[in-house]
Amino acid sequence: MVAYTALTFCNFSPLCGTLAASKLLCTFKDSPSKIRQIPLSAINTMRPFQMNTDLSLSWDHSSTVHTDWTLHQIAPYIGRMKAAMARALIEKFTRPGDLVVDPFCGSGVVPLEASASKRRVAAGDWSPYAYILTKAKLIPPPTLNTALTRFETIWKSSRRILDKQDLRTVPKWVRSFFHPETLRSTLAFRDACVYQQEHFLLACLLGILHHQRPGFLSYPSSHLVPYLRNLKFPRAEFPELYIERDVKSRMLAKIVRTYKRFPIRTLAKPRVSLVDARSFPRMQGIHAVITSPPYMNELDYVRDNRLRLWFIERSLPAGLELGTLNKKAAFTALLSGVCSRLAPMIRSKGVFALVLGDATRGGQSINTATIAKQVFSLNDELNGFELIAEYRDKIPDIRRSRRECKGTKAETILVYRNQ
Repeated sequence: MVAYTALTFCNFSPLCGTLAASKLLCTFKDSPSKIRQIPLSAINTMRPFQMNTDLSLSWDHSSTVHTDWTLHQIAPYIGRMKAAMARALIEKFTRPGDLVVDPFCGSGVVPLEASASKRRVAAGDWSPYAYILTKAKLIPPPTLNTALTRFETIWKSSRRILDKQDLRTVPKWVRSFFHPETLRSTLAFRDACVYQQEHFLLACLLGILHHQRPGFLSYPSSHLVPYLRNLKFPRAEFPELYIERDVKSRMLAKIVRTYKRFPIRTLAKPRVSLVDARSFPRMQGIHAVITSPPYMNELDYVRDNRLRLWFIERSLPAGLELGTLNKKAAFTALLSGVCSRLAPMIRSKGVFALVLGDATRGGQSINTATIAKQVFSLNDELNGFELIAEYRDKIPDIRRSRRECKGTKAETILVYRNQ
């Protein structure tokens, strides 16, 4: 077959209601020793080359928040992979029934898309928030009625422990986000979910924990990174925003929204692990590792998710960041350790597909894809893997979580195939 590129990524922004096209460069292999990068402007005139697989990769504006599975929106997660990107990689490099692994699963985008596409799934992350979201998305109640019935059971259990909630044990910074009675009811429901290992309902609760909209539980605050918006919404001018909020009605509405577009699964139960990726469970016959490693702490996952993380364990976890001043060395060691562990588990012709974001350190941009290439070229355990494709996706300003534009500005996808 002939490999070619037709690669403009169109991303719909719900904030501005417009399409933002992000230009892409495609790098592909055209000889045993040469990798070429093709700019978008050269696509119409480039000479095709012969390969066993068509490595073109594209998606368009039809893959948006308005058409994706609503399970993706169960709770926010800063810096998550685009569902359309995950879907394109899964469809390009795997087939139904294949085993897809994501050791840095984050909010569960890759695992959910793989499961919905009838692939077998194994996923893991060392963040409790990521673990709960992924498990909620992969193993939810099968129907809306089942979910609502389960909610009523958990809700009744939570009412029995409502009076036991002592707000004096809650940190002041957490209490500052909620009306006392809203907080008491929320904590009781949280405790009931944790006691009965109800990941789906706990994820729904985390999804409505804080925002400025009336369907959420907190005082007016931001949605992604928690901070109060009391300057924009002074209590004296907006007293209605600071009254007690009913938890039950908001949870019921959240559950119904989550089942609006719901995938059907027919394969074996997915495996989800709360684990450091360097200790990912051993397995055989992996067809594809599709993952997005942390971008050298370009995002602070504890700070950015601190309120939701506190509700998961009633404390903030330690050790979720690359704990060293030399972020580049730590990232290199992390990526090398994870890829070396997974490499022996990948079957012949299986792939690593790594989504890597540029990082900014000291005002300078660091291309993490270059680090990944060095890892694969210098690590003996990865010698059997060959770079077969590289795609570069520029991120428009409107899509960035960091609006001051100091964060990740582009992503590179590297695809390595096991020979």
